[in-house]
Amino acid sequence: MDSKPPTPSLHLFKGTRANTENPTGSVIQIQVPSTSTFGIRQRQHRRILRSNPIFDTQDAFSRHYLASSASIHHADSARHPRSFLWRVVNDQRVLELRSVDLSKSDQEARDASYTIQLCFSGHLKHGGIALADTDDANTLNVFALTRGNELYTFAIRKDFFCHVAASEEDTFRWCKIARPATFSISAPHCFVAASAVQLVVSLSDGRLLRLTRGKADDGSRWNEAVYGDGQWGSSLRGLVRWQGSNIVRFDGTTLEQSTPIAMAASPDERHIFAVCMNHTLRIWNPKKASSVFSMDLLWQQREQHEMPKFMLDPGSPNVLQLLKTPGAIEGDLYYAVTFSPHDFGQFKFWAIRDPNHGENGVRDLFPDDSLKAPDPDPSPESKAIWKVVDFVIKNGPNDQELDIWILMRSSRQYQVYNLKSSLRDLPSRWQDQWMGTAMQVDNEFDVPQPSHTDPEDMAEKWLKYILMPGRYPEMIVENALSIYCVGRPIPGERINLKLPLSERMCVAIASRANLRITNVDRENYQKAIHREWTTLWQDIRDLDKSRLDVLSLTLDGQIDLPWVIFADECSVVRSCARLETMAHNSPDILAISQEHLEMPSFETETGSDPKLPDELAVVIEAAANLRNSFEEQVQRNYRLALTDELWLEPQSEIPLRIVQLYNQCGIADDVAQTLFDDLEMRLDPIGGLAGLDSDAFFAIIEAFSHVLPDVSSGLSYTKFGVKTLINGGREMINLRESMLLDLVALAVFVEREWDPEETLMENFDGPAIYAALVHLLRQYEVMQWLVRNTRSGPTSVRDPRTAKDIKASRDHSIEEEPTILESVFAVDLKPQSNDDQALSTTLTYNIQDLLQWVIGGNNRVSWDEIPVHIQCNLLANKDIELATDFLRFQPSTAWATYIKGRLYLLRGESTEAALYFRKAAFKLSRPSKFSYHHASHSLLSPIEAAHLSQGLPAYYTHIIDLFTTASPPSHTQAASFAHLALQLTPTHPPSDQATNLLTSLFTASLQTTDFTTAYSALTRHPSPSTLLPDFINKILTTPKALPQLLTFPWPPNLHAQIDTLLSQHKNPKTLAAWRLHHNDFRGAAATLMPSLQATQAKAKRTAGVNGLEDEYLTIINLLSCAGKENAWVLSSGDLDVENGAPERGGRGKRKIVTVEDLREAYQKELDRKSVIEGGRFAFGGGGGAAAGEDDDDNDDEMDVG
Repeated sequence: MDSKPPTPSLHLFKGTRANTENPTGSVIQIQVPSTSTFGIRQRQHRRILRSNPIFDTQDAFSRHYLASSASIHHADSARHPRSFLWRVVNDQRVLELRSVDLSKSDQEARDASYTIQLCFSGHLKHGGIALADTDDANTLNVFALTRGNELYTFAIRKDFFCHVAASEEDTFRWCKIARPATFSISAPHCFVAASAVQLVVSLSDGRLLRLTRGKADDGSRWNEAVYGDGQWGSSLRGLVRWQGSNIVRFDGTTLEQSTPIAMAASPDERHIFAVCMNHTLRIWNPKKASSVFSMDLLWQQREQHEMPKFMLDPGSPNVLQLLKTPGAIEGDLYYAVTFSPHDFGQFKFWAIRDPNHGENGVRDLFPDDSLKAPDPDPSPESKAIWKVVDFVIKNGPNDQELDIWILMRSSRQYQVYNLKSSLRDLPSRWQDQWMGTAMQVDNEFDVPQPSHTDPEDMAEKWLKYILMPGRYPEMIVENALSIYCVGRPIPGERINLKLPLSERMCVAIASRANLRITNVDRENYQKAIHREWTTLWQDIRDLDKSRLDVLSLTLDGQIDLPWVIFADECSVVRSCARLETMAHNSPDILAISQEHLEMPSFETETGSDPKLPDELAVVIEAAANLRNSFEEQVQRNYRLALTDELWLEPQSEIPLRIVQLYNQCGIADDVAQTLFDDLEMRLDPIGGLAGLDSDAFFAIIEAFSHVLPDVSSGLSYTKFGVKTLINGGREMINLRESMLLDLVALAVFVEREWDPEETLMENFDGPAIYAALVHLLRQYEVMQWLVRNTRSGPTSVRDPRTAKDIKASRDHSIEEEPTILESVFAVDLKPQSNDDQALSTTLTYNIQDLLQWVIGGNNRVSWDEIPVHIQCNLLANKDIELATDFLRFQPSTAWATYIKGRLYLLRGESTEAALYFRKAAFKLSRPSKFSYHHASHSLLSPIEAAHLSQGLPAYYTHIIDLFTTASPPSHTQAASFAHLALQLTPTHPPSDQATNLLTSLFTASLQTTDFTTAYSALTRHPSPSTLLPDFINKILTTPKALPQLLTFPWPPNLHAQIDTLLSQHKNPKTLAAWRLHHNDFRGAAATLMPSLQATQAKAKRTAGVNGLEDEYLTIINLLSCAGKENAWVLSSGDLDVENGAPERGGRGKRKIVTVEDLREAYQKELDRKSVIEGGRFAFGGGGGAAAGEDDDDNDDEMDVG
C-alpha cells in the first residue's frame, strides 16, 4: 500500500468561532485554600470581576490571558449545563471553568452564563486537570494537581454557573485537598480521571498510581495502589536515581524514559493502558499490580541506542484512545488507538482480546498498512510542517462506522479532518476519503487605505474597522493600545483612562502623528495618521493571532459536535451549507465528489437539465476572479454606485439602470483583452461565455433559500449559544454578500460587454438576473448592518434563592453589547432538534434559520415589512442614532413612511415628522387587517394601533396625541392635524370624536397662543364652560393678549362665567374693561372703586401721588353713562368728602356712593392739590381751613414762596 500521507480534497466542514469573551460582571473569582508547607492557609476570598487587567507587553498579556492547556468536558447528563470549557491561565495559577452549551430544554429556566475562576496559591502542573461526572447530575467533580503535589477535589454545584449567590457557599465545603503518600517518594507527572472515584496518576519513575475513594468520600483521603513493571528495581527508582539512566526535565519534574504521558482505563475496567515517553504502549493489570504488555507504538523492535530519537514529548498527552464498537471484528473486545509522531506521523489500531496474554491477546489490526496522518499541504514547494495535535474516535450514527476526527496545526494555522468508515474498510478508505475543514481566512481585504476621493476621515475609517463587532475582542484592543502607548511614548502626554476606548485611540494616534510631521499640510498629516493607525492595528492583530494557538480537540458524543480549543478561544466544527461547499471547493474537486454532497444537483426553473454543483462553482469562481481583477478605484466606485442602486428609488427601467451602474463604476476604462481571455478560460468547463446562462444564476440564487422547520424542537438557545449562532451568521452573511457582489459584477459585465455577433448566448437574460440578484443583495446588506451594529444595556440576572445574600448577588447585572441581529431576531429563534442528525449539521441549519428568519421566515412576512420592523424595535428602545443610520434601508411604503415620521418626532424635528405623517395618512387610515401593534415591536400600544385603519379622523387623532406627548411637544403640528381631522368630522350633532378633536385643537392653540383658533374650538365645543377657565388663565398671562378677549363675540351664556373668572384674578382694570365692553357701566365703576379708595388713602399719607384725578374721572364718566337711575355703586369703604379720603377705621359698612358724591370728592381733591401746588400750608396741628376756603382770618397760615 502507498505509504504517502493521504491528501484530503473535499472540504465539507467549516469552523465557527464561539464567543468566549467574558462580559463585564460575569466572572466570579474564588481563592481556593492551600495546605502547602510553603504557603499560609488563606481565608475564603470571593469577588466578581468588574474589569480586566491591562498589560503593556505582549509577554505579560500572554501569561495572564492565554491558556497553557485547555479542553472541554462533556457530561453524560442531558441537563444544562453539561459541557464545560476549562482553561489554565494566569501563569498556571488559575483554573477557569465555564459552560459552553449551545442549547437547553425549554423547561430549564436557568442559564449558565457565569465563569468561575479558581485561584491557586501555587502553580498547576501541566496535565494536572481532570473533570468527571458524578451520580448527582447537579454536581461536577474537578480534580487539580499542583506542582506542590497537592491534589484538589472540587465538588462544584452547577448552580455556581447560573447564580451568583450559589458561589458564596463556604469553599471548605466543596473544596478538599489531599497529599498522597506516594507523592513524597515519586513525583506525579500527570493524571486522568477514570471516574469520579478513580484517578490514574503517572509517576516520574515510570510507575502508575491508582487513587480510589468511596462514593461517600469527599476527596480529602484516597486509597493508593502503585503499579510498576514487576521488577524489584522499579520500586527503588523513586528513591534512588540510577546512574546513567536517561532522564528528561519537564515542568519542574525529572522524568524517567518510561514515564507514562497518556493513560486510559479499559471499558471493562480490568486494565489500564498507557503510552510512555519511550514510545511504547504498556498495559497494566491492577489485580496483578504489574505490567502485562509492552510494545513499541509502531510495533517495531528497536535497539536501546535508538530510543532517544523516538522519545515522545512529555507535554503531549493526546496520543491514546480506547474504543468499544458494535462493529468490532469477531473476537475483539475493544480497540486501542495510538498515534506516533515519527515517520511522518502514524496511527496504530490495536485489537484487544485478552491483555493478560501479552502479544497473544493484543494484535496489530492492520499490520500491513501505514495509517499516516493526512497532509494538508502536499505541494512539493510547501515548507509548512503540519503536526497532529489531537484526535478523537467514536462510533458513527449506525454503530457500524467509526467517526474519526484529527486536529492538525502548522504555526497558527489549523485543520480538522474527518473520516467515516467501518473497521474492515478503514485501510482502503484511509487514503482518499478524508474530508477537510474550510480554513477561516482573516477578513483583511477591507483594511482602510488613504484616498483623495473619499471624504470620510481616516480615524473614522479605522475605528469602524477595528471596533467592528466580531472582529477583535475589546480586551485585545485595550491591551494593544497599552502596548502601543508604552512602546512609543508620547512626551508630555497622558491619556485620560476614563475616556471611551475609541477616544483614547484617537488621542494616542493624533499625538504620535503630530510628532512625525513639522507642517500642517493635510496630505502629509493624513499619511502620518494612517501610518500610526496601521502600527496600532498590527499590534492588535498580533495579540489576536496569539489567541489562536490550537490546544486540543474534543467531540461531544451525545450530539456529534466537534470542538477545537485555542489558547483564548474555541470553535465548533459544523457542516458546510450548499453555497459554502461550492465556495470552498474547486469545481474539479466537486466534479469527482458527487456522492459526498448534500444536494448533488440543482433543478432549474426552465425545465432544462439540472445544474451540478461543480458547474455552479465554475460561475461562482469566475465571478469572484472578475471582481477581484478590477482596480481598487473601480471596486470602490462599484460599491458606491451599487449602494445607490439598492436604496434609492429607481427612476428608469432595469436595462438603463445596468448601463448607468456600468458607467458610474468606470469598468469600461478598466477592461483589457486579458480580462476577457481570463473570464473565457475560467468559464471553459461549462462551455465558455456561450455556456453561461440564466439557469446557472438562478440555480445559485435558489441555493440561498432555506425553509424553516414547522415543528418546535422543545429547545432554546443559551446565551453562549446565541453568541455562537451570531458568529456563524456573520460568517455566512459575509460569504453570501461577497458572492452576490461578484455575481452582480459578472452579470453587468457580460450584459454590457457581450457581443451577440461574436458569442451566441441564447439563454442569458441580463436584466432578469440583475433584478433577482439586486433584490437578494438588499436583504444581505440589511443583515450586514444588523451584525455590524450593537446596542448597549445590562442583562439582569436575578437570584431569588437567598434573602440574606449580599445585594450584588440578589440582583446582579452582566453588561453586554449584543448586535442588533441578536437582540431583534436571534432571541426569538428556536434551535432545530438534533435527534435525527449530528449537531454539526443542525448548527448549520440553525444559522440558515436565522438568516431566513430575518427576511421573513417561510414567506410569512413580506420583505418590505422587515426593515420597518427593525426600525420600530430601534425606536421602541430609544436607539435614535442607530435608527437614523438605518433610515436608508426603509422602503417607500406608507407604513415605513409613518415610522420615518416617528423617528423625526423622537429627534425633535416636528416639521419633517408632520410631512411624513401626512404622506402616510391616506393608506394607513384605510381599513386593513394588518396588526400594527405586533408589527411595530410594541412601539405602538394597542390603543394607539386602534386608531389606524379607522379613517382619517382617527388617524389624525393619533398623530395629535403623538405631537402632544412628544418631548418636546409640538403644539403647532398638533393644532394643524386637529384642523385636518375636524374638516372630516361633523360637529353637529356632537360626537365623542368631534368633542375630543375640539378639545385637542383648543389645547394646542392655547399652547401656541393662537387665541382665535382656541376661541373657535371653544365656542364649537359642546361644553365650552369646561374649557373657558383655561382660556381666561392663558389670555390673562400672555402679554398684549387682553384686547383679543374683548374682540371675540362671546355667546351671552358665557358672559357671567367670564365675569366671574375675571373677578377671581383680582385685576380690576381687566374686569372693568370687560364690563365696559358689554355696556355694564355701573359694574365697571364698582370694579374700579376699591382702586380709587386705595389711591385716596395713599395720597393722604404720601405726597406726590399721581393718577387719582384720572380714577375719579373714569368712575364719574362710567356712572354718568349708566343713567341717573344707575349712577351709583356700593362701596365697602366710606368716602371722606370733607377731606377727599376714605374714613379711617378700616373696612366700613357697605353704602351707596352716587355720582354726585364722587364729583364732590373729585372737586375737593382738585382744591387740595391746588393749595399744595400754590405752596400754602397750614402750620400747627388742628384742622385748618379747608382747601379753597378764604384764609384771610387765619393768622397761623402763611404763603410759602
